Amino acid sequence: MINKDRLLRFIGILDETLGELKAISELDKAHVLSSRDRFAMENLFYRLAMVCIDICFHVVAKKAGSVPGTYRECFGELVTLGILDPELAGKLDELAGLRNVIAHAYWSMDYGLLYDFLSELEEIKRFRNDILALISD
Repeated sequence: MINKDRLLRFIGILDETLGELKAISELDKAHVLSSRDRFAMENLFYRLAMVCIDICFHVVAKKAGSVPGTYRECFGELVTLGILDPELAGKLDELAGLRNVIAHAYWSMDYGLLYDFLSELEEIKRFRNDILALISD
């Protein structure tokens, strides 16, 4: 059974993180890339990816009775379960890939790429809304 309270805590973290990233998105790209804000952005994207992954793993484990093999596979499982559409799952898969880059290749981080991903925040809000709809049924 899905733990609604757990998912609501995750949604709270998601909302807070989206708010912080939105504030960064309102700053000039050149400023962000040349200031400490780029490190905050990197950490916030890592946090965003992890909370989306945590939500995904919880839902898939409870609905399918199994755990996906990788972070990136998880969002495809939500498509199989009829919870997400494939396009949104693809965006979330990109976020999981971004998480992997942040976690394992920080010495070659492309902060411009991270800044450009700020334009995808509306897609993450769609995921948030899909999960809220799931637990309100």
